[in-house]
Amino acid sequence: MGKKKDIQQVEAVAREFNMNESERRDFGDFIEEEKAAGNGGTKNERGDFTYQ
Repeated sequence: MGKKKDIQQVEAVAREFNMNESERRDFGDFIEEEKAAGNGGTKNERGDFTYQ
């Protein structure tokens, strides 16, 4: 089964910015913390973020 679209986007950002595994995990945690704090994005009603 493929990875979820949101994880694919986080991994795309990590590749673009040459993040190591620790930085990538911290970045993913940061995104989840922002969503939990109500600082979501505008992709959909769940507040998912987008990366273009």
